[in-house]
Amino acid sequence: MNPSIRSTKNPAIRNLIAIAALCLSPLAMAGEIELWEDWELGYGGMLHTDTVSFSDDLTPLDNSTDFRRARARLQLANDDWRIRADYDFGIAEGFRSTFVEYSGFRKQRIVVGNQVAPFSMEDLKSSRSMGLIERSIASALSPGMLTGASWRTWRDNWSLHAGVFGDALDDLDRRRLPGRSVISRFTYAPINQDGFTVHVGAAVEFRNIDSDERVRLRARPGSRLTDRRLVDTRSIDGVDSSNTFGLEFGLSYDRLRVQAEMIRTSLDAIDGSLDFGSQYIMASYVIGGRPYAYSHSRGNFKTVRPEASWGSLELLARVATLDLNDGTVTGGKQRETTAGIAWTYNKHVRVMLSLSDIKAEPNRDGLDESVTVGSLRLQLTF
Repeated sequence: MNPSIRSTKNPAIRNLIAIAALCLSPLAMAGEIELWEDWELGYGGMLHTDTVSFSDDLTPLDNSTDFRRARARLQLANDDWRIRADYDFGIAEGFRSTFVEYSGFRKQRIVVGNQVAPFSMEDLKSSRSMGLIERSIASALSPGMLTGASWRTWRDNWSLHAGVFGDALDDLDRRRLPGRSVISRFTYAPINQDGFTVHVGAAVEFRNIDSDERVRLRARPGSRLTDRRLVDTRSIDGVDSSNTFGLEFGLSYDRLRVQAEMIRTSLDAIDGSLDFGSQYIMASYVIGGRPYAYSHSRGNFKTVRPEASWGSLELLARVATLDLNDGTVTGGKQRETTAGIAWTYNKHVRVMLSLSDIKAEPNRDGLDESVTVGSLRLQLTF
């Protein structure tokens, strides 16, 4: 990101500069160019400009405006192959989805490269289509993006996604578990009709931790724009392996959706097993948009699509908890209650607003504290 843009303090000026920069760039003309022998070059990008305001307590938290994501995408594809590279110039600068995909087999996909690991329906939903500005604190225990090879197959009401993985190309500081994983996720939709879907799923990760590496689990309070943490295990020595298990539930009826997940991580350490847990439940309702649709091939709900001339509104509420206390580790316990609204004008423009009440009881230092976080996002997709 251009340093002169990143250093601009006025949020309104920053937004205008960002919009102008992207609108005058080739990203604003996202599309495809036919090359040779059915190969096409695709290109695009997205810009997420966030403004966050904290009402802090014991831990100092600074208000901020920054580019949460400023991502460029290049893709080369034909009927069976896709080569993709995403690079983010935002606050978490680095490569994101960067992989080679083969789809020549019926109802199957093989992907090699940096990708979102097949764990958690919340993680597997694109940041472009999330209703709330940030994923829940439950994701502090999920793998997120890793480098490896995966295979996915599906039928009319189920999907199976599995793979072997190492570390990510870029460390987003979600969790520190350096090593190698075997991960699989299975989803089943016993009811999947027009306007009515019931989804259940389970995922598991077995990870061998590299020798002499320290493990660390922690979570930010409501926004990626701060590097402060209320809960943090700090470094844990002598961990040989970890086992992470997740359960999913989702239900959509017309324009109403409810989904919930539970994640448990067990660390096999020298001093014994350490167990940590997280969960969330979220409900949302769409006004002026199509009913929630479901993708059986991905085992997840699709993006909200506006129907009204003015776009659509999505109203959301979520409660999430994260427990990083066990044995001799006192990382703290955090609970987040979030309400939000997302206005989607069309597939290119979205504005999101959320308010979170965060309680750490106790925090990483054994003290109780309470934080309120207000966030605003201008989202452009090209």
